[in-house]
Amino acid sequence: MKIAAIYLAGGHSKRMKIKGSKLALPVGKMTLGSVALETILQSTIETVFVVVQENAAISWLPKTMRKHPKCNIVTCKNASIGQAETLRCGIQIAAKLDMDAVIIFLADQPFITLQMIDQMIQCFYTKPKSKFIATTNENMISPPVLFRKELFPKLLNLQGDIGAKAILKGDFLTLGTMLPCKDARLVADIDTKEDYEEYFN
Repeated sequence: MKIAAIYLAGGHSKRMKIKGSKLALPVGKMTLGSVALETILQSTIETVFVVVQENAAISWLPKTMRKHPKCNIVTCKNASIGQAETLRCGIQIAAKLDMDAVIIFLADQPFITLQMIDQMIQCFYTKPKSKFIATTNENMISPPVLFRKELFPKLLNLQGDIGAKAILKGDFLTLGTMLPCKDARLVADIDTKEDYEEYFN
């Protein structure tokens, strides 16, 4: 069974209101965009697709990570349209390589842990009837989310500036498994200057 990570790093940092990509903001000796990626590369996930804008500067991504055997940079020509387009780029490659599942990560979620990833992968094997496995905090779904390949067509149909959570609602939720995360910090994403200052200053 092959599981890939899709690391969505093709956003425009609009809410951060800064020049350049927020993923280049410093976090200790690292950058905001590289923190979660380092964790994912240390996990048992087989391959990682880092989806970025076409012609984007990826100075936030250290050379050591670019050269990591698991790391694959994927450029998305239509990233400006919205998150659904960057997701599609990752899913298309995962499908082409016949991956059995993908785990969707956001590059601005720096606090993801190996334990969270391992728990999700373990659940993938122990609950084969679950079409997806979602992280939740206070009953709200948040990335990372694992999707089995049966759902790839549904993800490919998403359009515009919406993410994979758009399909996780209503009766569809009965098809998956929820993994509660009690610590809201672990699923926090850094969208604004206030978020960045709260966690890193």
